[in-house]
Amino acid sequence: MKKIKYLKNPGFSLIWILFIWIVLFEFILPSNNFLPKPSIVLLSFSALEGVYHLWINLSISISELYFSLIISYLITKILCENFSWFHFVFNIAGSIHKLFNYVPVIIFGIFLVLWFPNSNYTGFVFVFLISLISMLIKTKDGSLKIKKEYFDASISIGADQKMISKNVIWKSVQPILLDYMTEIHIYLWISLILFEFINGSFGLGAIFKIALKYKDLSALFSISIITGLLIFLGFNIIKFIRNKFIHWSNI
Repeated sequence: MKKIKYLKNPGFSLIWILFIWIVLFEFILPSNNFLPKPSIVLLSFSALEGVYHLWINLSISISELYFSLIISYLITKILCENFSWFHFVFNIAGSIHKLFNYVPVIIFGIFLVLWFPNSNYTGFVFVFLISLISMLIKTKDGSLKIKKEYFDASISIGADQKMISKNVIWKSVQPILLDYMTEIHIYLWISLILFEFINGSFGLGAIFKIALKYKDLSALFSISIITGLLIFLGFNIIKFIRNKFIHWSNI
């Protein structure tokens, strides 16, 4: 039983993968185009700042993604608490969402690069629009699943539309929205990195583009590890906020 538990442990599996990587690519296959030597990867971490300006590009990507998430969440909250406005905005968001069912969203990113070639805010605008539209759609869908008894109880105690929107609708969809943020989190990171790769000016995507251009395998591997750790950390922070502060039932 203990052996089976160890095999199912993600940390244990990660240690095994790390061990195989060190043995295989440090000693058996030191020269290859598949994965770099672990020792070179360790050295490349220190070179990322000098050559690729890691900290500047990292801070840009993090701020673009998480500021867009926070602002989208706050706008969704304001609109949800003023439900008459929410219906109007949802119709616009729904139309755009249907468009992107057939046209990949990254194409919109390409047009942003074309329309605003010298702007430093296109990455933020790109991710912000994706996250806002997605949250509005999810909030609207969640509001349709709220039990009728909640509305009846609120009306029976004399609550008006604004109070119902704030204390019934918004409170009911908050857990759904936070759960959805954990789901969309990695999609937003992928979209942002693709956009930065195409744009080629700032962010983690720009590092990937330069490293690929010069075939710097160790830098590609190092920045991939950093990106993976960032996504893992961001996912767990959102999950912690959900469990700590918005711990009530979804509906």
